[in-house]
Amino acid sequence: MRLSLWGRLFVAQTLLVAAALAIVSALALVEQRRWVIGWHVERLERAARAVEARLEAEATTGLTDAPGLAERLGSLLSLRVTLIDARGAVRGDSEVPRDRLPQVENHAGRPEVREAMRGRVGHAARVSATVGREFVYVAVPARASTGLAVVRVAEPMAEIAQLRRSLLGFSMLAAVLALFASVPLALWVARAQVERVRSLEAVAAQLGAGKADVRARERPGDEVGRLGAALNRMASELRGRLEALERERDERELILAHMSDGVALVDREGRVAHVNRSFAAILGEALPPAAGTPLLSFARAPEVDALMHDAREAPGTIERDVRVWAPEPRVVRATATRLGGSVLLVLHDLTEIERLNRVRQDFVANVSHELKTPLTSLRGYAETLLDGGLDDLSHREEFVRVIRDQAKRLQALVEDLLSLADLERPDTRMKSEPFDLREAAEKQVAQFRERARQASLALSLEPGPPARLEADRVRIDQVIANLLDNALKYTERGRVTVALGSGAGHVWCEVRDTGPGIAAEHQDRVFERFYRVDPARSRERGGTGLGLSIVKHIVELHGGTIGVMSWPGRGATFRFELPQRSERPDGRG
Repeated sequence: MRLSLWGRLFVAQTLLVAAALAIVSALALVEQRRWVIGWHVERLERAARAVEARLEAEATTGLTDAPGLAERLGSLLSLRVTLIDARGAVRGDSEVPRDRLPQVENHAGRPEVREAMRGRVGHAARVSATVGREFVYVAVPARASTGLAVVRVAEPMAEIAQLRRSLLGFSMLAAVLALFASVPLALWVARAQVERVRSLEAVAAQLGAGKADVRARERPGDEVGRLGAALNRMASELRGRLEALERERDERELILAHMSDGVALVDREGRVAHVNRSFAAILGEALPPAAGTPLLSFARAPEVDALMHDAREAPGTIERDVRVWAPEPRVVRATATRLGGSVLLVLHDLTEIERLNRVRQDFVANVSHELKTPLTSLRGYAETLLDGGLDDLSHREEFVRVIRDQAKRLQALVEDLLSLADLERPDTRMKSEPFDLREAAEKQVAQFRERARQASLALSLEPGPPARLEADRVRIDQVIANLLDNALKYTERGRVTVALGSGAGHVWCEVRDTGPGIAAEHQDRVFERFYRVDPARSRERGGTGLGLSIVKHIVELHGGTIGVMSWPGRGATFRFELPQRSERPDGRG
């Protein structure tokens, strides 16, 4: 967790006081240890002198029981008493049973014993090899009259440690009290400095929020005061610059927001620095990416990555047509220009242009294909007549009839093309007049009844009430006629039925046949221009391939819908629905 300035000042001052107290306490602990050890050594030396005096008194009657004497003196003094002769052998020890004394190792090598044998007082602190505990030892020389060389007394280090702990606790308590006593002072000093800094922070925040008239305190004139004066000068200078930058930014954002081309500025690490909405829309995203987003995680196109790499290497501008695999695949013209370490990437959407070109090419190819057959027939039979067919009385009438039929086919194709072109014009308007859809259907059924009879098909209109609506009567007649023509053309036996009705503000009409039906994979495409389920059979029956496309355009221009339901071998049903009142008087959505 990051500490505030107040916290850092307070902690720094508190740590400084704590460090000073720790150093003083450490020095005091060293001195305490030296004093405690010295005090215990002095006390043990006095005890050793008392033992040595007692030994001299006992020697007048003869020192015969050294082990017992060591045990009694140790119990009396509450210390460990050891009696050692001139060879270093232990004659008595208050901590060692009498029967184990012969097994105790020679003590002549102990440092305190060596000093006592030299006539000086010796002392040492260590773990006893005999009893396995840590002791402080003091040894003094014994008078020769006692028959011994050294008298040694010892006290367990645990008892000395207890005293040291008591002194340590007192010292730590004093240090803690001193530390707590310094905390209020540290708090006051830290708060006073932080309040001045917070005042500057508040002024800076208000300046950042656009309040250019606020000013910071400049007194007292120390470092913080001079910082306040500098902040005031900076506020005055930045005010004019910020206003100019804001105007420039607003103008730039306005321009970018209204551009149809996608624009993105990418830094040297491949992250987006700035991007407009059109860039996101071209890539199929609802919103532009946030600044710092890697470009490749947003624009998933290897061609764009390669373009960016080449732009960083090339001195000028690079242009390429790339395909972007967004939710809807798009073809874009990508332009990349190096700007220092960054790259300016501009995407111009060519998808609609490419689609229109493809539609135009397909249309030209389909029209050419449709015209080729009748034109070939016309030319062939005309050349046949010119090459002597006029003299062939048995066949010339058939040749002329074929020429007439192909001319009719050409005429129907041209009329359908003109009708479709008229429907697709941007300024196409549907006339609106009230009429009865049932009456219009009856007239169309009557016109096709003779054709149905010649094809041995039953054609009927199901009875029902009138179906009133407002629409373009001529265009709706064309819809019904095209659907009936289509049904009769592809029904070899059985019947064609027309049904219609109204409800919920709409009228509907169905044309049902008992023909071969339409497979599911073709049903979504039967309304496309020149699309045929069975091309050879359609041309044989004289279809132009535009009838259903014209029907769909007329229905949609009226704000309606059209669809087909069919199963192979069970016929097809074409159904369209129209609003009873015209919702689109201009004929456009």
